[in-house]
This record gives sequence, structure tokens and C-alpha cells, in this order.
Amino acid sequence: MSAKKVLLDQYDLHNVLYNNVLADITDAESGKCIADPMNCVKWLAGHLAWAQLNLGNIGGVPVDFAWRDHFHTKQGATPQDLDATPSELPALQQIKDKWNEMGPVIRNGLENLPDAALDTVINIPHPIFPFDNTLGGLWAFINHHQAYTIGQIGILRRGLNKDAMKYS
Repeated sequence: MSAKKVLLDQYDLHNVLYNNVLADITDAESGKCIADPMNCVKWLAGHLAWAQLNLGNIGGVPVDFAWRDHFHTKQGATPQDLDATPSELPALQQIKDKWNEMGPVIRNGLENLPDAALDTVINIPHPIFPFDNTLGGLWAFINHHQAYTIGQIGILRRGLNKDAMKYS
């Protein structure tokens, strides 16, 4: 199995888990802070969708995301994020809809990425060792980030008295 196939399989799993972890959470519940200084479900869901922009760039399919100003982080922000026009905070359903709209487009770009491109050295350092500064290393880090953040939402789900996230 190729490295790209493994990365794509993880991408596909994250698309399933993203929707599952947000199932049955209302917009009002998604904005609740369970405990300071924890992020709320809505911010985490939006941040995950914002992070998809990086995967779109890797796959050569830049996608639009209207709420860049709400969901970026200082460490990962681009000049585009920092200069984004202020926008209204979206409802959780809008964020989920945008995730599901972007997903197939991004996946297609990633699937069409030549395997050899994963070894391309990039000029954008990402924050975690042992991932190297290649396109494949960045993609692997983003996949880890997505899984970690989905797990955070899973914990917050339980704090909202929801059933545990389902894998199917």
C-alpha cells in the first residue's frame, strides 16, 4: 500500500468521523464552553474546516472558506487569514455543509496528486517533529491534526450529555 493510499484512507475516515462527531449537536450547544479555557464545539468544527484549506492547496484545488477570520490559529495563519474581511459567525450547520461541499473537491485533488509529489520539499515549516518538510509530511501532520481535533469534539460531546461518537 502506498503512502498516498494511507493518507487518502485517513482523509476518508476523517470525513466520516467529522460528521459523526457533530451529529445531534445543536447550534446552541455547539457554542457552549464546557470549561475555561476549552474551545467550544463550533470553534473546533470551524477550525477543522479551515484546516481543510491546506489539504486543498496540497491537492492543487484551492477552495473558498468565508469564515477565515474566526477559525485560524496564530501558528498556522496565512497573510490571507490575518487580512480576512470580518464575517458573521456561522451556524454549526453552515460549517458542516461547507465541510461536506469541500470534501469531494479536495479528495479529488489529493487523489490526482502524483505519488512522487509527496517527496517535494516545501518552504512552510510545520510544527511537529518527526514529520519532515515535505508535502507528504505536511499532509501527514494535517491528518493527525484533524484526528486530534475530532477527538477533542468527541470529549466535548460527552460533556454535552450526548452519546459517544459512532465510527459507522
